[in-house]
Amino acid sequence: MFKSYIARLKSIVGDMKATEIINNALVVISAGTNDFILNYYTIPSRRLQYHHVSSYQDFILKRLDNLIGELYSLGCRNIVIGGLPPIGCLPIQMTAKFRNIFRFCLEQENKDSVVYNQKLQKQIPQMQASLTGSKILYSDIYNPIYDMMQNPGKYGIDTTFLGLRRQKRGCCGTGFLETSFMCNVLSQTCDNHSEFLFFDSIHPSEATYNYIGDLLDTQIREWIAA
Repeated sequence: MFKSYIARLKSIVGDMKATEIINNALVVISAGTNDFILNYYTIPSRRLQYHHVSSYQDFILKRLDNLIGELYSLGCRNIVIGGLPPIGCLPIQMTAKFRNIFRFCLEQENKDSVVYNQKLQKQIPQMQASLTGSKILYSDIYNPIYDMMQNPGKYGIDTTFLGLRRQKRGCCGTGFLETSFMCNVLSQTCDNHSEFLFFDSIHPSEATYNYIGDLLDTQIREWIAA
């Protein structure tokens, strides 16, 4: 899709201008969450292939490294890579483990996310050093979302029992399983969107994205100014 965009851009502004636009663009990458949720924790195919999560983390990081290299070859120079969220706190993961109202974050999956993020942060300087003229920034997604779940009062979120239950499910449908095509025009959604951390069972709500977006914007401005 990005290659198609480049071709369209060149047809509009010409090769030189297109190259300038791409060289100066900011590319934001979010990768890895679905790989762990679907391919490792849910469907056992990768778990059978990679017997320890550490090996699978290394596999995903290698694929990410290849992706960055391909983007670089297409002209991208300024890249922001988001780490993994607290996967064990995503509603769909809690639903898979708990069958009643007492839903808790899965600490092992959160630990896996933390270790992956640490590996990613160590890998980024190596990526940047191998790609002349590139600037690559790590963006922390884990801690903001985890803190919002653990300390909702800091963010103006309802801390009553009902309010806390909202933070463990999405706004779409039941909030426990629905995601992607399961959230559609026929799905009932909550009335108070801003009081939910998640829109569906995987993806954050607009209110959560706004908060994380503001943090990322500050990071990027400081990064550019440095």
